[in-house]
Amino acid sequence: MISWFAQLENAQSASAVVAIVRDYLALWSPEEIALLPAAVRPGRMRDAADIAELNGLLVDEYRKTRASGDALAALQRLTGFFARACVRIGQLDAVPCADAEQPPAADRVRSRE
Repeated sequence: MISWFAQLENAQSASAVVAIVRDYLALWSPEEIALLPAAVRPGRMRDAADIAELNGLLVDEYRKTRASGDALAALQRLTGFFARACVRIGQLDAVPCADAEQPPAADRVRSRE
């Protein structure tokens, strides 16, 4: 089986990255999702902008976390995956992962669906 990171690397479009992200998140159990801080629990991933936004939130949360054990491992796993997905989207020129004109992720409101 091809790794998730290899799948991201082989994606040829932003929509392919979004589909891979959706498939990856579908494998997370409710218990694993519950380990994450509420602010970074994934919502619906509709497009590349949703991935970039959650990536920013995850990085912000990871910087300030005091989590340990399984909670930290889950946060690290998701942050690493979304960082890589965001890099791939940037390589495909779909949407920048970090925009200097945008306010920090913690200042943006994310709608959950």
